[in-house]
Amino acid sequence: MKIMICSDGTNAHLYQRTAWVNAFNAVGAQAVLWDKNTIAAFDAFDQFEPDIFLGQSYHLDSSTLKCIYERPHMKVGLRAGDWGDHEEEVDKEKYNILFCSKKEKDILKRLKEETGKPDFVHIHYDDEAIKATHNHFESIGIKPISLMMCADTFAYRDGRLDPKLECDIGFVGGYWPYKGQVIDSYLMPLLEDVTKYKAKIFGNQPWPANQYCGLIADEDVKNLFVSAKVCPNLSEPHAQKFGFDVNERIFKILYAGGFCISDNVASYKMFGDGVVLADSPTDFRDKIDYYLKEPGKRISTALKGYRYVSENHTGFHRISQILQGVGLDEASSNVLKAIQETELTQ
Repeated sequence: MKIMICSDGTNAHLYQRTAWVNAFNAVGAQAVLWDKNTIAAFDAFDQFEPDIFLGQSYHLDSSTLKCIYERPHMKVGLRAGDWGDHEEEVDKEKYNILFCSKKEKDILKRLKEETGKPDFVHIHYDDEAIKATHNHFESIGIKPISLMMCADTFAYRDGRLDPKLECDIGFVGGYWPYKGQVIDSYLMPLLEDVTKYKAKIFGNQPWPANQYCGLIADEDVKNLFVSAKVCPNLSEPHAQKFGFDVNERIFKILYAGGFCISDNVASYKMFGDGVVLADSPTDFRDKIDYYLKEPGKRISTALKGYRYVSENHTGFHRISQILQGVGLDEASSNVLKAIQETELTQ
C-alpha cells in the first residue's frame, strides 16, 4: 500500500503528517510526504502512484484535481475548514478559524458527484465538535471525521534530562498577535520577574521576553519537556471561547514525559488527571507555584498523561482512523492489533 501525504509548510500540521508517514512506514506500508511547493502535482503522482492520497481541500488546484480524476482506484482524504452549524456563532473578525470557502464547497461537490471522492474530510477537533463544525459536508455526501493531533512516537520517545535545558518553565511555540492574546495574560506576567522563575522559551518567531532562547533543534524538544519542571500549554483565543481545537503541543509534552499545566479548554478534559488545567491567568500562576514545590505530584501526573496519550493518541492510532475512513477496516484493525501486540507506541 502506497500513501502520499501533502505537506504545505512548516507548522503543526506538517509534524502531524510526518507522524502519519512514520507510522505507515513502520507497519509495512510505503508512505511519503509531498511538498507541493517544490514538486509539481503531475510529477509527484506519476512518480509515486499512490493508493491513498491525503491532502487539503484548500489546495485542490486544477493539477491536483486532474491527478485525482485520473486515478479512480485511489482513496482520498482531505483536511477541510469548518462548514457547519457552528459557523453562525463565530465572529470571524475576532476569531482566526479556518472556514471552508464557497469555491472549495463547489469543487468538493462536483468532485464527489463525478468521482465519489473524497472518501472523507477531516479536522483536528474531537468527535463531538465536528458534529457542529463540519456537519454541512454531509449535505454533499462527504463524511467528516475527527483526526486529532497526536504524538509522533519516533520523534518524542526516549527524552533525556539535559542540564543545559533544565528550567522551571519550558515552552516551545511561536508568538504572534492573535496567539499573544492568551500568552500575554497567562505566561508573560510570569516572565517579568526573572529572579522568581527560571524559564526557557524557544520558537521560530522572536518573543518580547528576555527568556527567549531562539530556535531549538527538533531532536532537543523532547529533552526540554523532560528537563523543564513545568511545560505550559496555551491555546488560541477561539479554543478557549468555543472549547475545542486541541493543539499539538499537549500531545508532544505528555508523550515525551513532561508535566503539563494548561489553560482550560473543554476538550482537554479528555486527558483526565494527566494534565493540570488552569481556569484563569491567576489560577495558572498559582498552580505553577504549587507544583514547582511538589516533584512527586508532577511525576505521577506526567505518568498518567503519558499513558493516556500512548494508549490513544499516537501516529499509529491516527493511521488506523485514516484506513477506516477510506473503508479499509481490516487494515485498520490490524494496526490496532499491532499496537497491542508489539507495543509500537512504547
